[in-house]
Amino acid sequence: VTADDMSSATLRRISTMSRSPPSSPTGEMEHGVSKRRGSTSSKGSADLGPMRRRSLHRYSVTKGSSSGGGRRGSLRRGLMAVRDLVLLERIDHDAVVQVLRKRFSDDQIYTYIGNVVVSVNPYKNLNIYDSATIDKYRGANMFDAQLPPHIFSLTDAAYGDMRFRGNNQCIIISGESGAGKTEASKKIMQYIAAVSGSSGGGDAIKEKLLRTNPVLEAFGNAKTIRNDNSSRFGKYMDMEFDYHGNPTGGTITTYLLEKARVVRQGDQERNFHIFYQLAAAGELKNLGLPAEAKQYEYLRQGNCVQVKGVQDARDFREVQNALKSLGFLADEVKQIINSLGGVLMLGQLGFATHGDQAVVSTSKELDQCAKLLSTSSKALEIGLTSNTIIARGKQVTSPLNEEQASYSRHTLAKALYARLFDWLASRMNTILRADKGNVKAVIGVLDIYGFEIFTSNSFEQFCINYCNEKLQQLFIELTLKTEQEEYKQEGITWVEVEYFNNRIICDMIDKKPHGMLAILDEECIRPGDRSDEVWLSKLNDQFKKHSHYASQATKKGGKTPHDVFILTHYAGEVTYNVEGFLDKNTDTLFRDLSRSMYECDSPLLKDLFPEGDTKKWVGVSKRPRTAGTTFKESMATMIQILIVKSPSYIRCIKPNDKKRPGQYDETSVLHQVCYLGLLENVKVRRAGYCYRQPLEKFLMRFKVICPKTYPVWKGETQEGISAILLFLGVDPSGYEFGRTKVFIKDPQTVFKLEHERDRKMEEIAVVIQRFWRRWRIRSRIKDYWQELIRTYGNVARDPHWGRHFRWPANVPPVLREPDRQLHAVYLNWWAKKKVLSLDEAQRSATRLKIIAHACFSNEMARDQPDSARSHKKSIDLTRTYDGVYGDVPAQTRNASLRVINSNPDSKLNFVAPALKLNRGGKVDRRMIILGDRNLFKVDSGMKCNVKRTISLPDLQRVTISPHSDSVAILYTDRPGFDTVLDLGSTGQNHLPEFIARLYVACRDQGHRLNVVVTGEPALEYNNSGKAQQNKALTFMAATDSSGSGVCQLTKNAVYYRS
Repeated sequence: VTADDMSSATLRRISTMSRSPPSSPTGEMEHGVSKRRGSTSSKGSADLGPMRRRSLHRYSVTKGSSSGGGRRGSLRRGLMAVRDLVLLERIDHDAVVQVLRKRFSDDQIYTYIGNVVVSVNPYKNLNIYDSATIDKYRGANMFDAQLPPHIFSLTDAAYGDMRFRGNNQCIIISGESGAGKTEASKKIMQYIAAVSGSSGGGDAIKEKLLRTNPVLEAFGNAKTIRNDNSSRFGKYMDMEFDYHGNPTGGTITTYLLEKARVVRQGDQERNFHIFYQLAAAGELKNLGLPAEAKQYEYLRQGNCVQVKGVQDARDFREVQNALKSLGFLADEVKQIINSLGGVLMLGQLGFATHGDQAVVSTSKELDQCAKLLSTSSKALEIGLTSNTIIARGKQVTSPLNEEQASYSRHTLAKALYARLFDWLASRMNTILRADKGNVKAVIGVLDIYGFEIFTSNSFEQFCINYCNEKLQQLFIELTLKTEQEEYKQEGITWVEVEYFNNRIICDMIDKKPHGMLAILDEECIRPGDRSDEVWLSKLNDQFKKHSHYASQATKKGGKTPHDVFILTHYAGEVTYNVEGFLDKNTDTLFRDLSRSMYECDSPLLKDLFPEGDTKKWVGVSKRPRTAGTTFKESMATMIQILIVKSPSYIRCIKPNDKKRPGQYDETSVLHQVCYLGLLENVKVRRAGYCYRQPLEKFLMRFKVICPKTYPVWKGETQEGISAILLFLGVDPSGYEFGRTKVFIKDPQTVFKLEHERDRKMEEIAVVIQRFWRRWRIRSRIKDYWQELIRTYGNVARDPHWGRHFRWPANVPPVLREPDRQLHAVYLNWWAKKKVLSLDEAQRSATRLKIIAHACFSNEMARDQPDSARSHKKSIDLTRTYDGVYGDVPAQTRNASLRVINSNPDSKLNFVAPALKLNRGGKVDRRMIILGDRNLFKVDSGMKCNVKRTISLPDLQRVTISPHSDSVAILYTDRPGFDTVLDLGSTGQNHLPEFIARLYVACRDQGHRLNVVVTGEPALEYNNSGKAQQNKALTFMAATDSSGSGVCQLTKNAVYYRS
């Protein structure tokens, strides 16, 4: 694997990560596969010695004994907790099977072979896929000993390599049918959706990608005898990502749908899920068709209409929601359901012979089928009972007999369903298509049918098993053969690890001109009588000496029937019955059927059967491609797609054939371990090197670690690399130089390299950040200071000293405190300038206004919690405070002076008209006179008779509301003698000046008046002359703005203008 200038979090894609055995004192590898000094030990599983055993202890929960040879008891005592099969002390099939058994019994279904994940199907739900588990593996190292092996770890490694290095990825999932491949692919997509970005519509794309699963499962999966949710098609999905790691789209490629299942199922098997879902959800009944699945010929053959634990109605609702989320139109969904109903009704048709040709004998079913397919009953019947061929440019139509018509019906049902499935995949690709300019890299997930061995195996199993042969060949090429060849090319001393190369089987099937598929195509197109038996005879002649082929005629097949042949695949022997091979390979659809579909009124069916256009029939003589050739070419294309991507492997194993949780069949597992080549994979990983890198790239990436090589190394590249490794204390036996690359054995060495590089890069980053931040701060200070000088540089010459200038708003965080202090200095300077410009009278008035503002802002309140405090909304500070207002007659002013002179007061501070709430709740007009010792309430006449005198020290507090009223409540130390005053009865609000002068007068008497602004909706007071007879005054917004006063004072309420 190559490494770029990225963090160690992306190192998880190390291509052959393993824990290699350390060197013995003589410098030789004690495992006996790779030696540096030319000495070759046996290829067997020799004891690794005490050094190797000690190195395994930190990976194992239980320490194993070094003795015991190959005895299973020793394995069970010592090797059960190994998380990576590379760490096994003994390397043989039995050890692998027993480790997997122990982990399976502990619900640890995942095990590593380096960077390959082995997954054992638990056949039950495990709580290891929730969001908390996702968070644990997000960005974590795949070989972190604190985290158990998991499919999420492999997926995170692939995602990280894609995101940070831009490498296209593919995750290849392989294994038998029922081993858990489909579930594994869903878990991969779940993890990627959780950890990938969501900007630029990423969440919507992720939702659509996930929504493709229930649709493809419903239309492409079915129950088989080995798997309740078996994929009957192959699927490869490319998930596309932008440069930020956000999903931008996807592409789905499907391979070889098992369309024969539409018309025929084996015992205890079902048709595709979607048909049973339609029945369970009542959709078939809505179409006017029989409601139950068991009433349909195409659905009851397997005697398994219902499956335990499967809720078809619920699953159909999920499919409906998925189609809606993906953007399928309502009319498209309707046409899909009608087409599926038409497929089922084709199976209900009966045929009879009339004259020399077949006719449909079930007219009701024919009418229903034609209606669903948007065509006429006559047109459909003609299509089913006749065949038109093109001979020498002319159309020749011939009738079909009863058997041929029945075959024709089945052919149409299969073709209609298969093309509908392909159309669904194409439609989803259109929806998921991304702008190629926004695609940085892709992650592909291959979920394809597993190896199948049934009681009766036909053309479908032949293609499926051929596909698995190609994938196994790819695995061998990328993980076993290629790696060993690289060691030879680089001059690394290497003892070959033997493995079975299945190319001989692939060539037998697909090599031209004498491969099985080529001979099958030749038999399908030759003139004269063609038959499956003739094809089998040709196979016998061609492969009678082949070690992987047997039949009755070759005398290697034992007591096998005459119509079968046996192939020894990499996964074992499979017996194929040749009956139907030619028909399935030819896959002929009569032109009349295509025409009846093309000429219907359904836009969808027109798209599915374009060859039904009779205008295109003229001159058509080219034979359609056979199914086998088409599949072979699609496999070749798939391999080309996969081989150019960085691969990751998930090898799925089925613990038993009965789909039972907790049951582990050692014989079955051993067979799978053998044919999957897991043991050979372990040997190559263990004996090889976990990391390799071109010399120049290695030096460039890691030179920052060593003071000798950073910042510039002028010596030889190998010497620089040696200096780096020596600086880290890496033993020379832990790495080796090839011709162009350096190879490192121990993953811990690689982790240490990356860790030290990260640490050095952080130090460098801190230095860069420090200089950059210093420059940025200085630039911002300079900009701030220039703006301040530009605005306030000549503020002293401004008539208002800059009061209307705008203080800089966008202040850098680092300057917020200096800015606050500078602003305070400026405000103090401005205030000083302003005060010095006033005469004594203006200064005195200004002080009063400041006190009024402070009182109305609740700054003069005492013993009041902050939560209860408020502030007065309306206060006019522009008015002149002269103490005696113009709305007071001259005679009243003179009388006020007499009141002051006749009492101990020596100064008249304030006089103004007011309204007072009396004990009976009525409003009386009064004059309020404030001296320097007392507050007087006098009548509003010319004589100013004193009604009540309040000594200023007797005032406890004054309470006002936060609203735009002019009312104040004066509380004294005598219970029952509170006073409610309205100082805005004449339309001028005297309340602010009254409060300010009252506060100053009390202060001059040595008494601090408590002025409270409270937001309580009702204020209590007592003016009854008796204790404990409180009343409440409610403040409410007035609905009527009439009246001359600032507000309206009544018995129980104050109405203020809002």
